[in-house]
Amino acid sequence: MPSLILNLGARYDRFESTITLPGATQTKVNRVDNLFNWQAGLVFNPTPETSLYASYATAATPPNSLLGEGREDNAITAATLDLLKPQKTKSYEVGAKASLFGEKLQLGAAAFQTEISNARVLDDNNTASFIGETRIRGFEFNVSGTILPGWTVFGGFTHLDPKIIDGGFTTLTAAAITTTANGVTTVVQPARTIGVVSVNTGKQVPQTARNSFTATTNVTVTKRLQIGGTALYMDEQIGGYADNRTATQTAAGVVTVNAATKTLTRSIPDYWRFDARASYKLTDNIDLSVNAQNVTNKTYFSQTYTSHFASIAAGRTVFGTVNLRF
Repeated sequence: MPSLILNLGARYDRFESTITLPGATQTKVNRVDNLFNWQAGLVFNPTPETSLYASYATAATPPNSLLGEGREDNAITAATLDLLKPQKTKSYEVGAKASLFGEKLQLGAAAFQTEISNARVLDDNNTASFIGETRIRGFEFNVSGTILPGWTVFGGFTHLDPKIIDGGFTTLTAAAITTTANGVTTVVQPARTIGVVSVNTGKQVPQTARNSFTATTNVTVTKRLQIGGTALYMDEQIGGYADNRTATQTAAGVVTVNAATKTLTRSIPDYWRFDARASYKLTDNIDLSVNAQNVTNKTYFSQTYTSHFASIAAGRTVFGTVNLRF
């Protein structure tokens, strides 16, 4: 019989952080964020083997919460203590799942959208503001289970449209206008700054690949021997953007923004990686296994950054494992 299931959930977090600011006075500042988030999901089962679902969820990332990961995009400072806002996330998803061949093989498909708001960027006064917005739309397909006796697969494909809706502003400086007469320099107009829309706005979200694919398979050759492998694809990833817009001013103090003639995109190329594994059951208590990662010794980059820097991935790596059971 068809069935309909409603899932509801809520979460409250109190996040408190205290930091000591650098300097001779070693001033301590404290901030408390009270966060409420919720989620709702609806699951319809047309048959025992199939389901359709839709879900909505919110999340929040408070300032200073990423320090444990070695970075912080929304750090507490004396200047921003009272201005800080948690980064807010809204997620929408619809999808379908099916279990085939007596629940031996599972298939899934989903379409989703994630919206991030309150991202910390600079405003047109060159001060921290929480107007940044990002939207990621996408779909995915996945499969896992047994195709034939002794042959298992696991994998999926994901396509994303990651877009920066509002990247804030970039500050340009128009040089001062001066005159020199009889060896004396006079400032006609002081240097002026002007905020222009960030080069990031409307572009692909950094460090987010548009397409990715992974497929892992394992085959039981005999009762004691298993072999398998993995194929992984990662699309181009963007590190950051820059352009050569400039600002100039006249002797009357009129500032002009000169359009960019070049836009720089820092990125790492797409890549394929292949892994292999084999295991042998020596006895009922001893298993031997060998794993080879990046078997083709492919040179590729696994991480890119806003600056001219990228992390190179490991080359071919082979390691063995002995499992003992008592």
